[in-house]
Order: sequence, then structure tokens, then C-alpha cells
Amino acid sequence: MKKRTLALILTLCVTVTAVISFTAGAAAAGGLQEIKAYLNSGVTIKVDGEEKIITESNGVRTYPIVYNGTNYVPIRSIANLLGVDVGWDQATNAILLGKQGEVDLIDTYKAYSIKGQASKQIQSSEGKTENIGGVDVSHWLYLGYYGSYKEAHFNLGGKYTSITFQVYASDDMTLTVYGDEGFLLAEIPITGRAVPKSVTLPLFNTSELFFCFPGEKNTDLYVFDAKLS
Repeated sequence: MKKRTLALILTLCVTVTAVISFTAGAAAAGGLQEIKAYLNSGVTIKVDGEEKIITESNGVRTYPIVYNGTNYVPIRSIANLLGVDVGWDQATNAILLGKQGEVDLIDTYKAYSIKGQASKQIQSSEGKTENIGGVDVSHWLYLGYYGSYKEAHFNLGGKYTSITFQVYASDDMTLTVYGDEGFLLAEIPITGRAVPKSVTLPLFNTSELFFCFPGEKNTDLYVFDAKLS
């Protein structure tokens, strides 16, 4: 089943990201090539004889794209149907299929919601560095400083059982981590300006990963070196 599964993915899903994500005018530099393609809502997908609807990670229905007489399907949609892990390595510009060992949260997943004044996610591709609690890092999550709740939401697709990360704060505070439907994964007390704290949490294959701390607490919080497994 696994060999047939991977063969099907590779047959159907060749560089679909380039087909879907870039419109006319995209430059040929960086491996991109401008093409003309069409959405094909008349094609159905069947897995082991059962018709399936393909969707994006946010639940929106998607359709195959026709290019030069060939139907192309989003890799993530098909991989999810077939139960194959799929991810994106921002640092190497690579699509990841199957088991990959540890996956870097911040470089692989873009937070779909970040709140709090100046809160942001920095990935390695941006070419920035920051010294956080005495550690030089190339990618990190920053939450702070003023305003309402500081929070960041990631959609992990239920693929991981644990996460290990480093956390640093400029003041004493408690970082709260939630999973699906507000399930409390951990409340982590942090001593301000101490050496970055290493934390390992079980994820129970949660889809939602949600970091936050209360709005009334004004501090700088950094999460980095976050590895999913």
C-alpha cells in the first residue's frame, strides 16, 4: 500500500505548487516558469474505489488543474487522503513526503494567526539573526509587547506526537499552550531574563497548536529551536 501510495502521489502531484500559487507575470528566476492552466471541476478522485473530495488544510474544496493535457492535484490534499505525511522545508525549498524525523515548526509552518503589538514569526529564508538569551538564532516566534492577548496559531494537521522548543522571556510570566478545541497542553512558568528554557510537550496528534499569554502582561517572549516529532 505504501509503495502504491507514494507512486500515486508522485504521478499526480508534480510541482503543483508552481501551478497553483503563481499567476501571470511570475518570473522564471528561482525555478518558476509561467504557464497557462485550467481548473477542472469535472474530474473526480477515487481512493480504493471510493470517491473523495479534496480540500485545502483550511477545509476549502479544491479541484485538479489541467496543464498540457495532464491533471495535477495539490500534494497536501492527496497526501492527506492517503495518510502520508507531507510538509515544507523552508530552508531547503523542499516538499517533504513520508516520515522525516524531526520537523522544524517555525521554518515548516507559517502561523495562520498572530496577535499582539509587534508579534511576528521570522523564518530562515528571511536571512535575519537575533541573539535571544545569549543564543544566536536564525528563525523564531516573537510575541509581545503591549495590547490584548499575545498569541500565535499553527495548523499541524494532526501529524505529530510531541514538540520540543526553547523559550525566553524578558520578565517573569507564564506561557500557555493549547491544542484542539482549547485543550490545555501546558502552562509553563518562565523566569525573566534567565537562560532559555527547554520544554518538551506531548501533542497527542493535535491539529491546532496555540501559544499565548495574557494581554495585561507586558513582556517580550521568544520561542525558537522548536522541533516536531
